[in-house]
Amino acid sequence: MAMIPVEIDDSLIERIALRAAELAQQRDGDRSADDGWLRGASKIAAYIDCSRSRVYALVSARRIPIHHDGSALIARRSELDRWLRAGGGRRP
Repeated sequence: MAMIPVEIDDSLIERIALRAAELAQQRDGDRSADDGWLRGASKIAAYIDCSRSRVYALVSARRIPIHHDGSALIARRSELDRWLRAGGGRRP
C-alpha cells in the first residue's frame, strides 16, 4: 500500500487536540457523576439497600456484578443499577 503524504498545519492539529480534550473531559465528567466505584461490601450493601451478608451471598452465588481488587469487593454504580433494573436483586 502506498502512503500519500499529507501536510497538516499546526493550527488544525491544535484545534483537534483541544476538541479531543473537551470530549474526554465531558465523557469523564458524565461517567464520574453516576458511575463511580463502590469499594467494600458495606458500601455496596448501602447502595443497593441490603445487608452485607446479602451482598456476600449474592457474590458467592455469582448473581451480582462484582469485581475484586485483591480481597476487596468493588462494584461500579452503573453496573449495579443495570443489574437492579433487570431484576437482579430478586430472590430466585
